[in-house]
Amino acid sequence: MKKIVTVLMTFLLIAGINLTEAQTLSKNERKALKKEIKTYKKNPEKWVRMQKKHKTEVVNLNDEVIDLKAKLAEMDKLRAEREELATELAILKAKYASLESEMPSTKLPMGTVYQVQMGYYEYLDLASFNEKLKTIKAEDVDGKKRYVIGHFVNLMEAVQFRNDIKILGIDDAFVSQYKNGTRIMDFDAMKAIGN
Repeated sequence: MKKIVTVLMTFLLIAGINLTEAQTLSKNERKALKKEIKTYKKNPEKWVRMQKKHKTEVVNLNDEVIDLKAKLAEMDKLRAEREELATELAILKAKYASLESEMPSTKLPMGTVYQVQMGYYEYLDLASFNEKLKTIKAEDVDGKKRYVIGHFVNLMEAVQFRNDIKILGIDDAFVSQYKNGTRIMDFDAMKAIGN
């Protein structure tokens, strides 16, 4: 017990010296410090408990610092992922806008434009084909041009459009088939539908 008191006194004296070096204590502060030293001299177990309490608090605070640093690192990682995803989204939006601007449309652009009217009919209604008739394409074949219109994924819709366009007076209209961008020359739509 005497050893603990001696160690305590030495510690407090060193602490007192360090305090006086760091700052000069006021009369009231010196008085409070002397009183605290007397308390610990009389009850060294209290000083040991205080030291254990402080060590526990330091350990707890260190653990909290470690946890907070881990959370901060995770947040930094998530922030970086979010920024990366935002960049990817911006690139995709730009690509989408580019593709959308390149898509053919039946909507007239602003400004002055011209269209060719093919006829004026009371009983012929091709409006149901508007979404499929966004393109008219000329294909070079042996120095001549063949003209194709629309993209139909349903053979019966293509045959119906062919029938309607024949009413316009285009008697040699027929349905052709393309696979992966290549025309299938021996395709016959009437045989394919069973007529």
